[in-house]
Amino acid sequence: EYVPPGRTLVPVPIPSNVHGLTTLRWSALTQHEFPVPAGYFIGPGPNEEGIFGAPNRPTSTLIYSTMDKGEVPELTEENRRQAAEDLRYWRASVVVLGAHPREAVLRDLMTGLLDAQPQRVDDVWLWDVRD
Repeated sequence: EYVPPGRTLVPVPIPSNVHGLTTLRWSALTQHEFPVPAGYFIGPGPNEEGIFGAPNRPTSTLIYSTMDKGEVPELTEENRRQAAEDLRYWRASVVVLGAHPREAVLRDLMTGLLDAQPQRVDDVWLWDVRD
């Protein structure tokens, strides 16, 4: 109900070969009922070299570094602008954070980037970004 045709569910962390592999399970468990950005594949990278997964967007990189450090950096208007641009690029409908060892810091990061409080829906935090 949150992801209309042509839109995506953006899991936090964004799937990559290192971070967020568990978030790919959501799509797989629903028989790929909704698309997620990035995902797992082997393909060409920015320099025409083969890479695992999609090239990182600035927001992906910020999420990964926040996870690794365990603390939210001081966010700038540029971080928020880039997050909005990345969400448009991914055709985001909702941003979703499930149980994760760094759940609290990731929730604080996304709340700061999106300048909005999430709602609790079942067992996940959800930011509706359809507008």
